[in-house]
Amino acid sequence: MDTDIDIRTVSAEEFPAWETANSLSFGGHSTDESIEIARSFAELDRTFAAFARTRHGQRIVGTATIRTSAVTVPGGTLPLGFVDDVTVLPTHRRRGILRRMMRRQLEQMRERGEPLAALTASESLIYERFGFGIATSAEEWRIERRHTSMKFPSSGDDALELVSADTARDEWPRLYARVAPNRVGMVHYNDSYWRSALWDADSQRRGATPFFHVICVRDGRVAGMCAYRIRHSTVLVIFLLGEDAEVEAAMWRYCFGIDLRDTIRAFNQPVDDPLPWRLEDPRRLERAPRDHMWLRLVDLAAALEHRAYSKSGSLTLKVRDDFCEWNDGTYELNGDASGGVCARTSDAPMIELTAADLAAAYLGGVSFSTLARAGRVEENLSGALRLADDMFRTNRAPWSLEL
Repeated sequence: MDTDIDIRTVSAEEFPAWETANSLSFGGHSTDESIEIARSFAELDRTFAAFARTRHGQRIVGTATIRTSAVTVPGGTLPLGFVDDVTVLPTHRRRGILRRMMRRQLEQMRERGEPLAALTASESLIYERFGFGIATSAEEWRIERRHTSMKFPSSGDDALELVSADTARDEWPRLYARVAPNRVGMVHYNDSYWRSALWDADSQRRGATPFFHVICVRDGRVAGMCAYRIRHSTVLVIFLLGEDAEVEAAMWRYCFGIDLRDTIRAFNQPVDDPLPWRLEDPRRLERAPRDHMWLRLVDLAAALEHRAYSKSGSLTLKVRDDFCEWNDGTYELNGDASGGVCARTSDAPMIELTAADLAAAYLGGVSFSTLARAGRVEENLSGALRLADDMFRTNRAPWSLEL
């Protein structure tokens, strides 16, 4: 642990240096525009920095921030601290800086009554040690255009039209706000976040065109949207979202029909998306799964109490939490379709697991039985795993459109 490092939030005057350090750690360089964009949605009282004492004074050598958010959980929505921009300069790694910043962030979330934390990880080896588990997965798709015929195309007559970037910036938040409550795992973003999400600077394009935006109009309202780029002969589908599967199928048909292109690639698609089942030749769709959103229970009891359960039941869980020790212990959970009651108990545990594994199962993205077969969860009472699977199960796989 480096005692010459101070961890604290930054001031408005310090923010440009914070953004510069953040970009350097990710292998880039800040510009006036990137600093201005980042500042437009930064919450300074949630923007942490590691300050090192140098011969030239204090310098920022680590960054981390929290976006005040919420997330759809079974039965409703819960406050969420979304962790972002976590970096340490190469000159200051292996000194405990990340651990100290993560601790400060989680303590602040606890103080503010946020029962959940989430992030997307640039490296999958980092965050389990801090109690984060893989809560949602996603797929990257690639398909040649000549293999995109649909056996079951969309059945609707919804109108599609290309719109300007300004129109898209107005419509994306509205559509997302209607869809997000209906899908477990969807993060609820505030308005300021969308400016960054749809930022279209040259550095974001990596040799591709600026965004094209297409909307699907149904009964006079925007029922679906897609943002894509074109790089040489490839259509890059960045965001695609609709009110229902028929709208999304109509937009996929549009993407597959773009002339003079050979290949379509898409990123961050749900693992249970129906599109592969619509294709004439689904084997031609190359699918690469990977972890996406990592979740952390900041207040374990509150998180378990404020979600609904697919089956009524009672579980006694022993949860090991070395990083947020306030969660460590044995809990009795009684849950049903209306929510849960969770409190500490001295009863013998039916199931033993870590905070990271409970977080992974929390949204229904993985079953307790699967984790047990992997050697990660211990069943002390026969039938407990099956009950836990039934209680935490969701109808659709959790998914997050992280923009």
